[in-house]
Amino acid sequence: MILITIDTKSRHPLFEQIVDQIRSLIESGGLKEGEVLPSTRKLAENVGVNRATVYRAYEELWAAGYIEAVAGGYSRVRKRIDPVKQQAEIVVDRFGWEGHLSDAFMSISQTRLFSSAQLDGLIDFRSLSPDSDLLPVEDFRRSMNAVIQTEGASVLQYGDPAGYLPLRELLARQMKQHGIHTSADEIVLTNGMQNGIELVCRLLTNPGDCVFVESPTYASALTMMNYLGLKVQGISMTSASMNLDELEASLRKQKPKLIYSMPTFHNPTGISTSQSHRERLLRICERYGVPLVEDGFEEEMKYFGKAVLPVKSMDRKQQLIYLGTFSKILFPGLRIGWIVAPVTLAEKLRRMKEVTDLSGSPLTQAAVFRFCDQGFYELHKKRIHRAYRKRMQLALAACREFLPQQQVQFTRPEGGYLIWLTTCFPLEREAELNQKLIGTGVAVSPGSRFFAADPEKAHFRLSIAHRKEDEIVEGIKRIAEVIQNFN
Repeated sequence: MILITIDTKSRHPLFEQIVDQIRSLIESGGLKEGEVLPSTRKLAENVGVNRATVYRAYEELWAAGYIEAVAGGYSRVRKRIDPVKQQAEIVVDRFGWEGHLSDAFMSISQTRLFSSAQLDGLIDFRSLSPDSDLLPVEDFRRSMNAVIQTEGASVLQYGDPAGYLPLRELLARQMKQHGIHTSADEIVLTNGMQNGIELVCRLLTNPGDCVFVESPTYASALTMMNYLGLKVQGISMTSASMNLDELEASLRKQKPKLIYSMPTFHNPTGISTSQSHRERLLRICERYGVPLVEDGFEEEMKYFGKAVLPVKSMDRKQQLIYLGTFSKILFPGLRIGWIVAPVTLAEKLRRMKEVTDLSGSPLTQAAVFRFCDQGFYELHKKRIHRAYRKRMQLALAACREFLPQQQVQFTRPEGGYLIWLTTCFPLEREAELNQKLIGTGVAVSPGSRFFAADPEKAHFRLSIAHRKEDEIVEGIKRIAEVIQNFN
C-alpha cells in the first residue's frame, strides 16, 4: 500500500498533492515499473478524499505517461525512458508563488481541463478537433501565400481590434444565409469562441452577478464564468431543449444579467431545438428584459432533416448577441470566431477587444477571407458534410445496436459531432465507470464537468470529430460491453 498524505488546509489542490506524491514515488523508485496502484475507491478511502479526486489524479498521471490502464479497471506504473539529465536541477517554486495566486485562479484551479494528450492505444472520443485528414491544408497554404504576396507588410502590422474588414463583410453576407441580416459594423472578430464568451461576459457582468445557462452546457463556458466570479444557475434540459417552464419560473424569482444558450447542436448533448422553442425562448427574454447570448458553434454542421434558423434571425428588439466560430469546421488552430451584436454594443466589444489583446492576427484573418472568397470554404464544407454524415449515421446505428437500452440512453443529433449518453448509474459511480472504459481502451468526456451543479446520474459525451469509421463502431461496442457488465 502506498502512503499518501493530504494537507486539506493547503491552497494546493488535493488532486495535485496526490499527483506530486505518486510521481515522486515513481521517479525515486518507490513504485516500480509494472506495480499496480490501489483502485480509486481504495485510495480515496485511505486518503480521505472523494473518488473523483483520485480519478482526476490518475488521469493526470495517465496523460503524463507515468501510469497506464490495464484490464480489470486498474492502473499500473508504466515503463518510462529516463530523460537526459539537465546540467542544473530545476528548482520548483523557490519564491513561494502559491501564496500569491489570485482568488479568481483558485476558483478554477480544481476544474479539470480537457486534455489534448493522445493516450496510446485508446479510441479517444474526447476531442472536438476535426479529423486532420479532412483539413484543406494545401488550399489554405496557397491562400496564406497569396495574401503575403498581394498585401505584404500591411497584414503584419497591428490590425483593427474589430478584425479584418473584408472578412467581417464576408461574414455579414454568410450570416444572411442563416436569416441574420447584419453588417460588418455589427461584427467583431475574436480569438475563437472562448474569447467571444469572455468578451461578452466581461462587458455585461460584474463579479457576483447571476447568469442562467442550460444544464448541461459547454464546460469551458462554465469555467470562464466561474473565473469571472459569476453565480451560474443551470436550467435543466428536456430531451429536446432547455426547459422553458423552469426558465420562466426562475426568471420570476431572479433576473440574471444574461442567458447563455446553444440551440443548434448543443454541446454536450448534440440536440437542436425546434422553431417553436426558439420563438418562445425569444419571447421570454423579451418579456423579462434579459439579454440572450446564442452560441452557434456548429451552426453549419447540419446533416439530416430541415435546418432551423438561429434565434438571432428573429431578433427584432436587438437584445440578442450571436457567437460563431471557424474552429469546428475549418482549423481550430486559427482561433477565429466572431460576435454579432447591435452596432452600439459592437463598438463597446471592439473597445474591450482592444484593451484585452489589441487585435487578432490580420495575416490569419486575411488568409481565411481569401480562402472563403475563392470558394475553398464551401468546397471544404461539402466534403466534411459527406464524411461526418456517414460517421454520425454509423455512430447512431452502433448506439442502437449495441448499447443496452435498460442501462443507457443516447441523443440522436441531426448534425455536429456529439452524442450524449445518460446512464442509469448514480453520479458517484461516474469516475469508476470512466476508469473501466479507459481500461478497455476507450476515452470519453465525463458528463459531470458540463453541469453547474452535480447531476443525479452519470453521463458521458462522445465526440466523433477525430475518429475514423471503424474506430467509432469499435469504440461504441466497447462502451456497450463495459456498461452492460458494470455493477
